[in-house]
Amino acid sequence: MASTNLIVLFLFLLFVSNVSAQSSHINPFNCSQKIKTCSSILYQHNNLPVDRIATLYSVNTSEIKQINHANQQDYLINVPCSCENVNGTIGYFYDTVYKVQANDTFFNVSSEFYSGSAWKVGGEERSFSLGANVTMHLLCGCVETDTQIVVTYTVQEGDTISDIANLLSAKPDEILKLNPHLGSGAGFIVVGWLLYVPMELNGIPPLEIHEHEQGKKQHKWFIIVGVLSAATFSSMCLVAAILVGRKRLQKQREDKKKTLLNTSIIGSFSTQKPQIHKEQAEDMKVFESERPVVYSLEEIAEATRNFDESRKIGTGGYGCVYFGEIGNQEVAIKKMRSNNSKAFLAELKVLCKIHHINVVELLGYASGDGHLYVVYEYVPNGCLGDHLHNPLLKGRQPLSWAARIQIAVDAAKGIEYIHDHTKAQYVHRDIKTTNILLDEGLRAKVADFGLAKLVGRTNEDDQIATRLVGTPGYLPPESVKELQVTTKTDVFAFGVVLAELITGQRALIRDSRENKMKSLITIIYQLFENDEPEIAMPSIVDTNLQGNYPMEDVYKMAEIAYWCLSEKAVDRPEMREVVMAVTQIQTSSCQWEAFAGGSSTVLSGLLKGR
Repeated sequence: MASTNLIVLFLFLLFVSNVSAQSSHINPFNCSQKIKTCSSILYQHNNLPVDRIATLYSVNTSEIKQINHANQQDYLINVPCSCENVNGTIGYFYDTVYKVQANDTFFNVSSEFYSGSAWKVGGEERSFSLGANVTMHLLCGCVETDTQIVVTYTVQEGDTISDIANLLSAKPDEILKLNPHLGSGAGFIVVGWLLYVPMELNGIPPLEIHEHEQGKKQHKWFIIVGVLSAATFSSMCLVAAILVGRKRLQKQREDKKKTLLNTSIIGSFSTQKPQIHKEQAEDMKVFESERPVVYSLEEIAEATRNFDESRKIGTGGYGCVYFGEIGNQEVAIKKMRSNNSKAFLAELKVLCKIHHINVVELLGYASGDGHLYVVYEYVPNGCLGDHLHNPLLKGRQPLSWAARIQIAVDAAKGIEYIHDHTKAQYVHRDIKTTNILLDEGLRAKVADFGLAKLVGRTNEDDQIATRLVGTPGYLPPESVKELQVTTKTDVFAFGVVLAELITGQRALIRDSRENKMKSLITIIYQLFENDEPEIAMPSIVDTNLQGNYPMEDVYKMAEIAYWCLSEKAVDRPEMREVVMAVTQIQTSSCQWEAFAGGSSTVLSGLLKGR
């Protein structure tokens, strides 16, 4: 009896000591010098609806996948993960913004909405004030292999290392290697600990699964001081076999569905009038398997009421955009002439491959009667330019500073995504305020990929354009002089957008004194050529802000704009660096707004529900 009590006491003390050390088991994933950004997965187990998860994590629902854990339905959320310096802590993070509700604290928001994966920066007691928009730094990870993706997983009741490995197609020994803080204690874990799990993208070979099951038996022997019965082991093998069988059946169904979809797409083009040239047939293959919906001309006409002029919401270089309704969904439909098939295909090729909360979502397309049609999600608050340039004359309220910095973060993330987080690297080539759309919560989405260009990450031949494209006022020197196209082309244009957010001015301004056009780029250059730019700064800030802004943060954003507008492309930052910089400004601005009270409509323009 005494020996039994000693064992119970030992296990109790072991448990208490590990629980007390729980905080030390939530650690950022160390950055690699070789990888600044990657795709990563966050595990969500808070039993929330998909739409709510999409809002909390700032992702599209298409980036959320269901996974079953025990008797519970959990979710895997695909996010871009970046190496950041968060208040002196360097690691991999994914940032999202949360609007503080009544009685919220950092810890309950992290545990109830983000499955305990948020990193505590410090000062949350002050920044978590009602109505404030706070940045949640969610922990993620990157590994130097194409065969694995890191899943950020928070330990749940009853979990063992082997259970987690089986759930997420990982190897137990690889989990231990990725989490050195677990030590050599046979993988002892406690509910609430955060683990980085290297998921095998190609699955675990059957032999290795068997070996992991053997390791699992040894692991449980060590911790529980018991032996798994043969019946339990057999049952687990049976469950594993059923899951594998179901997975294979599901894959067969998806392949069949994909084949049917491809047939539908090819058939739709073969039955329409020959709008697409033969030499572009290869381009069609790029998006045949990406599942856009092929609409009929009747559906397009009905959605727009035969392209009623009252439904026209925009006009661009390649056609007009109309508001429409297909079923119960509001959509935007771009109508283009068939001789613009190159721009049509460019948008389809890019948007079929991109699914990001800060990029306008492609829904489908149609062709016929001498026209091509692209169907997008409808973004109700129009373009950013309408909210910046004489907004009151257009029936808009001026944007607050908080709204402007949020828009800068959103747009930067959308551009960063097409630069760094897609299999192929794209350059937008026409970043400007009219191609940044705002949703009902003033969250930004990058739009209009008609000029987008695929560029090789190493092939310099891909970086030369055949003609000058883009919008005057946003073009970098190398594009004008040498027709060079790189990701730094978009960075330069985004610098102009930042300048517009600060000043409220257009990219090109008519100088009444000299009766000629003046570039906003010149105004930014002149600011930093001044001996005391901090003192000169207020003279160029948008008067619509009515003085309601943190001057230090506005100046920092001007510095980022100046950095982006460097004359030499090599001196400009990468978009991932811009994202990190504007996110840090947003965090500072949120704290300023919380201290300022956030009562004014000009002061607090951010969001309902976001």
